[in-house]
Amino acid sequence: MIILKNLGVTLLVLLMFFYEYPRFRPENKKEKAAFTVLASAGWALAMLLMWFPRLPGPTEFINYVTKPIWSIFYPEG
Repeated sequence: MIILKNLGVTLLVLLMFFYEYPRFRPENKKEKAAFTVLASAGWALAMLLMWFPRLPGPTEFINYVTKPIWSIFYPEG
């Protein structure tokens, strides 16, 4: 079942890519690169979340990184 979901998401991303990419003007190389990077990152995140649904989200990462900073301002908590 996960494989079908993976194929579905991959198909949607490919359709989005082939529909939008030709609409960019040839001189907009930065926009093409940004679109490609964001679409690829979204696809990779979707694949990771399908295979590992208990994967911590970005808020847990931000809390982990900023916890030492908050302990300076609020030493009790």
